[in-house]
Amino acid sequence: MDGHVRRRPVRAAVRLAALCVVAGSLGACGSAAPPPASRPLTTAAGVVAEPPATAASTTPSATPSVAVPADLTIRRKTWGGLCPGGPCGSSLVVTASGAWVLSSEGATRTGTLPWARVVALALAARSSHLDTATGTPDCAANHDGTSVAYSWTIDGVTRSASSCDHPIDRSDPLAVQVEEVARSIKA
Repeated sequence: MDGHVRRRPVRAAVRLAALCVVAGSLGACGSAAPPPASRPLTTAAGVVAEPPATAASTTPSATPSVAVPADLTIRRKTWGGLCPGGPCGSSLVVTASGAWVLSSEGATRTGTLPWARVVALALAARSSHLDTATGTPDCAANHDGTSVAYSWTIDGVTRSASSCDHPIDRSDPLAVQVEEVARSIKA
């Protein structure tokens, strides 16, 4: 089975989750509403479940069937190239609650991602093949370019891939989702 066949169900699942989030905010996914909460809830099974939207809430919620493990942690590190203050570099960390920290060029910013984005990251982390890529890696930092490394923990397993050790497939679901998050934070 080639990589494209394996990715289609994941992309469809990400789209379906996002669609249901939007539909849920319009009342189309209907469900019995548990007590209101302002943050994702961690269950006894170590799963973060998004609280449903309430009449006073302006944030759409994920469907009850979509869960994110409490140990979800996604990291992206870049290095190399030249910035005004010297070598470039950044570090982005996203956790199961959606909290993110971006350190870049001596400044640190924090925030919280929308729940649909956290769900998409979890689905992408479960289906990623970044760490099993074969071929010639490109350590771009060795020739004035920017190198990238990803690390992700989900369901008790930590995996990682660095462009200096593996070729990075930019169409891998995790690379796509993390880069979209990074772009949205910098915008």
